[in-house]
Amino acid sequence: MTAEREGEATAALRSGPPYPIRFSVVYPGAMSRRKGVKRALGALLTWAVPAGLGYASAVFYLGLWTILASLIAFGVIMVPLVLSQRLRVKGLQRFQAEDGAALERFARRAMAMASYALFLTDAPPSEAIDRSVRMDVSRGGSIRWPPAAVRSVLLVPHIIPLAFFAFAFMLVVPACAIVVVGFGRYPRPFFGFTVGYLRWIARALGYWLLLTDRYPPFSFDEA
Repeated sequence: MTAEREGEATAALRSGPPYPIRFSVVYPGAMSRRKGVKRALGALLTWAVPAGLGYASAVFYLGLWTILASLIAFGVIMVPLVLSQRLRVKGLQRFQAEDGAALERFARRAMAMASYALFLTDAPPSEAIDRSVRMDVSRGGSIRWPPAAVRSVLLVPHIIPLAFFAFAFMLVVPACAIVVVGFGRYPRPFFGFTVGYLRWIARALGYWLLLTDRYPPFSFDEA
C-alpha cells in the first residue's frame, strides 16, 4: 500500500465514510496568458456593470440592489420547495433517477464555470467537466419531502461563513489574475484555498438540490 493510500485509509477511519459529494481541480501547469486577459476583462465587466447600476439606483432612489437581493433570496428559497414537491409526487427512487441526473449535470456545470471564472483552469466549462474539474456525486439517502422543503433555511449556517470568505476573493482573485496574465501560472499558495472554498460550495449546492441527505461539513478539505 502506497503512502497516499495509507493516508486516505487513515482519514477514512478517523472521519467515517467520505461525504457523498466530492470536488477537485487538477493544478494547471503553464496557463494561457491570452485566455487570462480575456477572463480578466470579463470579470472586470461583471463587477463594473452591476456596480454602476447600483450607483445609479442609489442616485435615483430606485433601490435596485434591494430588488435584486430580494429576487435572489426568493429563488434560493423556492428551488427546494419546488424540488420537494416533485419528490413528493414522484417518490424518492424515481426523483433521484430522473430529476437527480439533471440536477447533477447542472451542479457539475456550475462548479466548472466557477472554476473557470476563478482562473483555476484554462479549459472552458464544457471541456473541463470530468477532466480538469471533477465533481463526483453519490446520490442516495432517505430524503423526505417535508424537511427537504426548508433546506435553504438549514443551509444558513453555511451561507454566513461562505459569504465571509467571499470577501477574501475580492483580493485573491485580482492578485491571481495578475499572476496568471504576467507569468502564465496560478499561484500555488492560493490554489488549495480556492479549491477548498469551491468544494464547500459544491457540497452545499448538492445538499440544496436534494442530491444527498447528508448535511455538509464545515470544511475546505475532502471528507
